[in-house]
Amino acid sequence: MINKYINPFEYEPATKLDVEQVIKYYIEDFNYSRFIFSRRNIFLVGERGTGKTMSFLYYSLPVQYLKVANSREKIDLSIISVYIPCNTPLVHRREHELLDNLNASLVSEHFFVVSIMASIVSTLLKIVKLMSQREEIKFRAEMEYILGIELLKDAPTLQALLIALDRANVNAQEALNSDNKETIYKLISFSSGLRPLLSSLSRIPKLKNSHYSLMIDDAQLLNQYQISALNSWIAYRDNELFSFKIATTRVEAPSLLTSSGGNILEGHDFTKIEMEQPYQNKLSSFGKLARQIITRRLKTIGINNSPEEFFPINQQFIEDIESAEKQAKLEAQEKYKNGTTKQIDDYVYKYKRAIYFRDRSKRANLPPYTGFELLIHLSTGVIRNLLDPPYHMFDRMYSEMHAANGGGTVIVDKIPPNIQDEIIKERSKIKWEWIKNDLDNTIEGCSREEAQRVYRLMDNLAILFKKRLLANISEPRAVVFTISGYEQVKHSELDKILLLSRKAQMLYVFTSSAKDSGKRETYYMPNRILWPQRGLDAQGQHARVSIMADHLLNSIKSNTEIPFKGDEQDDEPNLFDQTD
Repeated sequence: MINKYINPFEYEPATKLDVEQVIKYYIEDFNYSRFIFSRRNIFLVGERGTGKTMSFLYYSLPVQYLKVANSREKIDLSIISVYIPCNTPLVHRREHELLDNLNASLVSEHFFVVSIMASIVSTLLKIVKLMSQREEIKFRAEMEYILGIELLKDAPTLQALLIALDRANVNAQEALNSDNKETIYKLISFSSGLRPLLSSLSRIPKLKNSHYSLMIDDAQLLNQYQISALNSWIAYRDNELFSFKIATTRVEAPSLLTSSGGNILEGHDFTKIEMEQPYQNKLSSFGKLARQIITRRLKTIGINNSPEEFFPINQQFIEDIESAEKQAKLEAQEKYKNGTTKQIDDYVYKYKRAIYFRDRSKRANLPPYTGFELLIHLSTGVIRNLLDPPYHMFDRMYSEMHAANGGGTVIVDKIPPNIQDEIIKERSKIKWEWIKNDLDNTIEGCSREEAQRVYRLMDNLAILFKKRLLANISEPRAVVFTISGYEQVKHSELDKILLLSRKAQMLYVFTSSAKDSGKRETYYMPNRILWPQRGLDAQGQHARVSIMADHLLNSIKSNTEIPFKGDEQDDEPNLFDQTD
């Protein structure tokens, strides 16, 4: 029985979850994040909400320690994963902006290195009986000699080292505030601080075979000097003692330049893992991951229903789709007399849902949006987007049941279709209003005029997709687009709006093979939570609409509708693409 209100679809940032919650909610399958627990240099690339931080926290030593404690196994110290957040006051310091390049580089590296060292030491404090008294005395002496500092005598060595690192930052700040800049050259660097620390740790018997997986979260927040320094460390060929795992957003991905002016190369210096997955159907990797996420979260409150049982589809919608499917099959048989089974099935796949949306009365309300599979598509491949509607659905359902039960204990074992439909349309409406009214107050570097242009872009895309859905064309349900006739200089204004749309997570960008040449092609996927408010098929289909860059530019500048003749041929997936 549930004795208190617990919403299993809570989607707070991973850093706000305690260790037990990280273990409870994390799914290891289908996202390749297990590469984190390796000796490779790894880049995790994906926008906010795709699970980068959660993956880092799951593999961090404190979480792995608790997993072992629960299973009574022995902790494996062969790889020690250290979580290092970049979204901290220490990394965000901007004193370097007042200095020449040399001193700016030294100061920036100091604050970054000290942050990494402090995270390592804090992580090692979780290990019980790490050093004997004799080993601790030896380690203390090494640290005092290498760093040129005296550790507090009345504090355990690792605690004293943390205090000393804090003092090093105070000294750096005092040097920056003084007229005597000579003291800046006493700052801690990778060579004078981080590497010696790891070398000394390797001489502790319990850690002699340990490899340090340094997990740098939100690397896009580092300044240019810190990024180039980090890239230089990644370029080191010796990965026996340490490796870096870098999490960054795609839209603000940092440079790959090193301090010496070279570049680190994917496949040579690091392996990249894409956290965003472009396919959101139930058979895709993301669909399978979504199923496990929802199933596990339901089990945390004692609900053993499948996701489909918990989020049932509107029955009238099922019947209407079945009717549309029969109509599509009849049309296919008429069009392809003596046609193959594949021809018939392909036609039904393309048109059955389009027929449903097309044949609805113009006076009818918006179609119902329900079911677990729809939630997968609405997520646009982002875990946080997947959890948002269920969170509000559960909250609404619990409130209604709680009130009806006179304030007594209730168990929510499913979300009725009417509640699902209300919440999805409500979340869609809120998202449109946010773009229109508050985007410039939320996204850094976005002006009021630019916010209006982002709204016009999404609005005109919705109008185009609605026209296509109701037209007799080859791919009526396509809700993804490519840009043709694009010239970077000529279309710089469009570039800025596309970038802001991505920062706002209203637009996601992927690449795949082009239909005609096999070259890599960029395509754009608007956040599908926008479509219910406009009566569109949020499930869409696997096809891409080619739009002229000039037409997109006109849509954002003068709010001109994107032209649609009704007879365009779309970019269909190639032989190796995945289908719905």
